[in-house]
Amino acid sequence: MAPSLSPIRSHHVAVIGAGAAGLVAARELRREGHSVVVFERQKQVGGTWIYTDHIEPDPLSVDPTRSVVHSSVYGSLRTNLPRECMGYRDFPFVVRSGVSESRDPRRFPSHGEVLAYLQDFAKEFAIEEMIRFDTAVVKVAPAAEEGSGKWRIESTEKEKKKWAHRAV
Repeated sequence: MAPSLSPIRSHHVAVIGAGAAGLVAARELRREGHSVVVFERQKQVGGTWIYTDHIEPDPLSVDPTRSVVHSSVYGSLRTNLPRECMGYRDFPFVVRSGVSESRDPRRFPSHGEVLAYLQDFAKEFAIEEMIRFDTAVVKVAPAAEEGSGKWRIESTEKEKKKWAHRAV
């Protein structure tokens, strides 16, 4: 006789970042019945696919008070993998009917199309309701309660806050 599997206990789980990995992690954790919060320092989902044409005023990072521009995407960037390899198994990265004509139908799409795909994914699975936008995680450490398996997360929203989660 096969051993019986005990049901998964629901936990408070933190996901850091609402990029491609963070979005699917949040969806799968919620599917398993966990309470999920996603910490995202940007104002939108997309992670590395968010493009800005702003440049850092201090490229050598000498000034500690400088504004930091976080983008590894450049204006003309297209993917180096075909869209068929980039999508999630149950949410293919295909040209969707009924969406704006400004979408990029090419097999190797632009960074904007990848960003739009991730936004579509977040909307389809109602992931945005789990996300704390404009919230940077500044510290993650084991919680003080020895053996609790919890993690203490410090983040910045409007003010610094502390959270305790079972997994990060």
